Amino acid sequence: MIRRRLVVTATAALAAALVVLTMGFYLVLSRQLEKGADGVLRARAGAAAATVTTFQGRLKVNETPFDEVLDSGVWVFDAGGVPVSTPPVPGPLDSSAQKLSAASRPTFRDVGDDVRMLAVPLHDPPTPDAVVVVALSMIPYRDAERTALIGALVFDMLVLGLSTLLVRRSVTQALRPVAQMTAQAAKWSERDLDRRFGLGSPRDELTGLASTLDGLLGRLSAALRHEQRVTAEIAHELRTPLTRLRLETEVALRRDRSAAELQAVLRRVLDGTDRMTTALDTLIGLAQRSIDPSAGTAAAVDVAADVLRACRARGREIQLDLECAAGLVVGCDREVVLRMLQPLLDNALRYGRSAVLLRVSRSGNDAVFAISDDGPGFGVGELEAVLGPGTQGRAAASGEGAGLGLALARRLAEAAGGTLTPKVSRGGLVELRLPVA
Repeated sequence: MIRRRLVVTATAALAAALVVLTMGFYLVLSRQLEKGADGVLRARAGAAAATVTTFQGRLKVNETPFDEVLDSGVWVFDAGGVPVSTPPVPGPLDSSAQKLSAASRPTFRDVGDDVRMLAVPLHDPPTPDAVVVVALSMIPYRDAERTALIGALVFDMLVLGLSTLLVRRSVTQALRPVAQMTAQAAKWSERDLDRRFGLGSPRDELTGLASTLDGLLGRLSAALRHEQRVTAEIAHELRTPLTRLRLETEVALRRDRSAAELQAVLRRVLDGTDRMTTALDTLIGLAQRSIDPSAGTAAAVDVAADVLRACRARGREIQLDLECAAGLVVGCDREVVLRMLQPLLDNALRYGRSAVLLRVSRSGNDAVFAISDDGPGFGVGELEAVLGPGTQGRAAASGEGAGLGLALARRLAEAAGGTLTPKVSRGGLVELRLPVA
């Protein structure tokens, strides 16, 4: 869960920072306490040195009002290392003080963990050569360090606990809108795909998320509408030919037919089935390319030659007039271009008396495919009607075709960003325009 990860990460970072700060605090405190202890030792050594004099050529320690305090932990040695003054009660530190009696310069030495000693040589007249050794118990300082460390750790735990609660609450509040938006988007995706957050252009993380979710909902809504539209188109496109095939079959079954008549009926049913299969494949292919525009590749205008070869393989002759530069590429999948041209050429061959011409040229940013024949052509009043599904022109004989060719070609052209336009001329003329890649 992202909230837990954020809280753990923030808490771990804070804990690491507190550990570093506590270690730094402890080291600084320990150093300051050590300096304080050294200062006390120097002061005691100086006070003890002030009491050292000579009497009749011998080293002597003068009495002071605070002898009990001063003599505790103070040793005075002459130049030969002989003790002149020692603490009233002998103790285990006497041997350590004796070792420091030979010091030639101020020397600090730790005896165990609880005692720190300082030896200070005296060489300035009128004081004779001597060594003052003083000792200081470090227990109060160690207790102060320990108390400060425990206090710092307790403080760290309190800070860490309170900070964790604060971070958890802050992260929860910060992520609450994200959770609400996610739940709302999931709800809309199931029931109302037209709803949007509508927070405008992204300004921060939340508005960026809202914009992304709006885009996803928009694409999901478009995909759903596309699916519904494709389903409706397939049903609409196939309704008329299916009705005709059923009518052909019912008429054939009303009375006994000769073998020749039955063969003719079956041939028409087979042709109708082939046309419906082609229409269904075209619609499904169009749907797939609408969902994934990257499917397929751009096609060069030599697809026209592929169509011509297919027509000639079936014994049909079409003239090709290539008026554009070689290698011109249109921004449409090769297979889609073939499916656009095939029904247009089939219609031209069906209604043309002799010559059928496919002229390929370029006009601005469009590649223009013009299919012309010497047939009856289109009337002025039917230019738009023949582009509708199930509608045929005036030249079509009864029961000939299903009226799907131009409608499918037009849908494919519009899906590819082009146009398909039948025109009035001496014969049949249909112009297909596709954008150049």
